[in-house]
Amino acid sequence: MKKLFKILGIGILVLIGIVLIVLIGFYKADIPIQENHEKYFTDESKYLEIDSNRIHYRKVGQGPPLLLIHGSFSSLHTWEIWQDQLANHFTTISIDLPGHGLTGPNPQAQYDTDYYASVLWKMMDSLQYDSIAIAGNSMGGQVAYKMALQNPSRVQNLILLNSSGASLKKDTSKFRDQNKFSVFTLINHPIFSQLMTRITPKSLFEMSLEQVYYDKSKISEDKIQLYYDLMLQEGNREATLQRFKQRAPSEFDRLSEMEIPTLIVWGKYDNWIPVSHAYHFDSILPNSSLKIYDDGGHVPMEEIPVKTADDVLKFLKNHH
Repeated sequence: MKKLFKILGIGILVLIGIVLIVLIGFYKADIPIQENHEKYFTDESKYLEIDSNRIHYRKVGQGPPLLLIHGSFSSLHTWEIWQDQLANHFTTISIDLPGHGLTGPNPQAQYDTDYYASVLWKMMDSLQYDSIAIAGNSMGGQVAYKMALQNPSRVQNLILLNSSGASLKKDTSKFRDQNKFSVFTLINHPIFSQLMTRITPKSLFEMSLEQVYYDKSKISEDKIQLYYDLMLQEGNREATLQRFKQRAPSEFDRLSEMEIPTLIVWGKYDNWIPVSHAYHFDSILPNSSLKIYDDGGHVPMEEIPVKTADDVLKFLKNHH
């Protein structure tokens, strides 16, 4: 019996040792805001104080305003090529949502999509834009259509790119079976989610980009580093955990009331939100057009930016 206890004791010590090695080896301290500011703040970048948030945004081009809203784990960088492509026709405003990018965490720890929509309307008021077009990807798509639901008379056009919000349980279950491990697996786990605020391997971001891109050859080391740096900015990891605890109702059914001209853009090979959701959006929106891309995944504006920007430009010109 003593020998058994001795073996068990040694086993426990070895296990503790392995855990400590993992913790020490993968521990990643927060990156100071100033460090990321110096690396990613550009000539077009500005900060604007809105509702206790210091929102980082970039305003590029000339013409009618087009607000660009990124998705989960992302930042305004996802729209960079779009902003270049549309510069001669529209004033594009890309933003880092609270809890993302250089904006960083919200002091009140508010991160649900309803809050994001209201904050962005306050931002548009501050920038003195009465009427705008809005484009949003993934979670940003849900924020975009909620802005339209909050103030339909102020939204001229809406563009939803692989948007969240059309929750189809059957498709979502199938997706989870096919993609058994993703960043969402960790975020929704009671233990691993807490560890993620201190242990965040860069390989997790490489894996995530490989899931959202159809063409893996377009994933560069610089892109992985950018996503990694901005997630590790002080407060952003904790904000991400808080955000996933604050999911607001999608209000998807209310879209049947919305007459705003809407373009639905979808990368066919989306491993995060199935393409069937695109058809669901198209079926409920009274005034929608649908564009499916055979060479794109979850972030078509980032993976196939020139092609998608050209199609969006045509849509906006036809409906402006």
